[in-house]
Amino acid sequence: MGSMCPVCQERAAEIGVLCTECRDGIAGPIRAIPEQVQLQGEDDTTDAALVDPWGRPHLLASDTLIGRSVLGRGLAVLEVSISRNHARISLEGGAWWVHDLASANGTFIDDQPIDGAARLREGARVRFGQMAFYFFPKGSRLPSQLVEASTVLIPSIRAEGSGEIERAGDFEDERTDPGLPTIFLRLHEPSGGGGGFVELEGKRVQLTATQLELISLMVRRMNSDATSPPLVRGFVRSSEMITALTWDTPEPNENHVKQLVRRVRRALMKVAHGDLIESRHRFGYRLRAIPRGH
Repeated sequence: MGSMCPVCQERAAEIGVLCTECRDGIAGPIRAIPEQVQLQGEDDTTDAALVDPWGRPHLLASDTLIGRSVLGRGLAVLEVSISRNHARISLEGGAWWVHDLASANGTFIDDQPIDGAARLREGARVRFGQMAFYFFPKGSRLPSQLVEASTVLIPSIRAEGSGEIERAGDFEDERTDPGLPTIFLRLHEPSGGGGGFVELEGKRVQLTATQLELISLMVRRMNSDATSPPLVRGFVRSSEMITALTWDTPEPNENHVKQLVRRVRRALMKVAHGDLIESRHRFGYRLRAIPRGH
């Protein structure tokens, strides 16, 4: 049996040191790849660590800067919602604290914005802009294995309201609204029922009837929420999915929703579009992109 996920301590680690469910808890709408989250410098290492969405622990110094421009010891995060000098994590009087450095997109603990500084607890979700991590004061004790993880980047797609293609290396402009990319998506459901397929950028993925209903529900919600801010647009709660979808069990619950989302996510990833389904604690699930059809 493999190592257990340090967040829930219930499920086996599948993506780096994280299980799939806990990884989903920090896999927000980021536009980065693993190589764009890297520690700088090697001095003053402590036991504490931030675990990124790919399940990789990053050991911290007693005073660690997080930002796009890191000189000396720090965690460089090349993601569009991260400020050049975004936040600082430091060990003060035996406790760990995170300080927001007047960043453009804020620093959050468990989805709550911090005002200046806040104390960190073990397993806390720490989010800088749209980039989230788990914090562990004894991170050096985490399993060292790294399991190959899919990137949550949807490469070379057009951002909503933008006339240019966003690529992972473009980080010069500060943005208070990272926006959502767009992608061609069309649903095909034969009149006889029994499922159908979704077409993504010209590639088809066969889905069951319930899986197709799930995608259709998220497409409709993303389109109906067109006036909502991109940060919260298009989310569908599990409770709504339980009542709106056709299930093959008389009493569907949260676990059935998670299993359905996991299967659809893996099916879509087979056509090389990365992870197209985002899950966020207390919000639910949504597409990572705005669907456009012809």
